[in-house]
Amino acid sequence: MKKPENLSISERFADTFALPKDLIANETLIHMIGGKDLYIENYKGILAYSGCEIVIKGYCCKIVICGRCLSIAYYSDEDMKVSGVVQEVKIMK
Repeated sequence: MKKPENLSISERFADTFALPKDLIANETLIHMIGGKDLYIENYKGILAYSGCEIVIKGYCCKIVICGRCLSIAYYSDEDMKVSGVVQEVKIMK
């Protein structure tokens, strides 16, 4: 956990007004349910898509999802759901 003096301006703003840090700092959220469903919120785009690997461009990183029978069940400008057998999730700066 960061010390208060090491927080960025946007993180201090979010703390002060009790706002979600992911929205203020443009951070990508990843929620995984078991090993079969992955929800991604606040992303920029899809860079690569196949049955064994999906690469998502976040605002500050790339998310690489590896597995079997992967598919994008739905996506919108704000969020998406990846289904299949998720074996690995890599965050790359």
